Amino acid sequence: MTSSPFLHHPGPPLAQHISYIGYWQHDGGVPHRSTALPRGALTMVIELGDRDHVEFAVVGQRPVPVPSAFITGAGTTSYVTRIDPGQTVMTVHFRPAGARPFLRLPLGDLQDRCVGIDEVWGKSARALREQLTQTRSAAGRVALLEEFLLCRMEIQHSRIPGLLTNLDTDPSVTVAEVCTLTGLSPKRLSALFGAEVGLTPKTYLRVRRLQAALRRLEAGTHLGADIAAELGYFDQAHFVRDFRSFTSITPSQYPRRRSSLPSHLDVAEMYKRVDVAG
Repeated sequence: MTSSPFLHHPGPPLAQHISYIGYWQHDGGVPHRSTALPRGALTMVIELGDRDHVEFAVVGQRPVPVPSAFITGAGTTSYVTRIDPGQTVMTVHFRPAGARPFLRLPLGDLQDRCVGIDEVWGKSARALREQLTQTRSAAGRVALLEEFLLCRMEIQHSRIPGLLTNLDTDPSVTVAEVCTLTGLSPKRLSALFGAEVGLTPKTYLRVRRLQAALRRLEAGTHLGADIAAELGYFDQAHFVRDFRSFTSITPSQYPRRRSSLPSHLDVAEMYKRVDVAG
């Protein structure tokens, strides 16, 4: 197994809720670090080994210990991921609002937070990590994780998934326009987003504009001024400020810093500076 991750895209019905399941067995000689950027969705991380805790670090802050299997909620903060030599990590990258059918709590309760999966699913979550650790093949581990999620998925009827799809087609839309589109009051819309998305409508739209900007920068076919105009920023300066607030870099620096992982940055140089400063 190489140090490169592979991304497993589940079939239905998980596909409508999960973007991909990541699997990384790191056999390199030095720790791998990257920065995970906000996506407007939850991520589950499971370290497969004998550690009770792993390090979790918001960019610019000291690492703190978190359970070895945890969920990080939707939010506006970027955080550093670290995978040490010999370490194997699995991740579940939920789609926006995709985690709602699996969790019996408002997603807003997890905004910019890390919680152990045993706090969410109890003993069955601890048993899952043990089974994943004991299983040796990547395919077997992915199958176990999918089975665990399928057993906890509840059918829900909601307007949110369809609405979010529409919003992604026009990231420049405003909250007022969303209220008009849905016929909901600002208060009701905010409550719905808090429960099912985990962010306020305004924050969610900011994060999704970031994601839309990343896609355009990756394509290399858009200038900064064009991206600003297309995505509803006041001007290019506003776009640069907002981009930097999420990523700590400018849009022009992104192509050189982007990681092979979706919505991640190569963080080696930045992390060294944080370590020295700390």
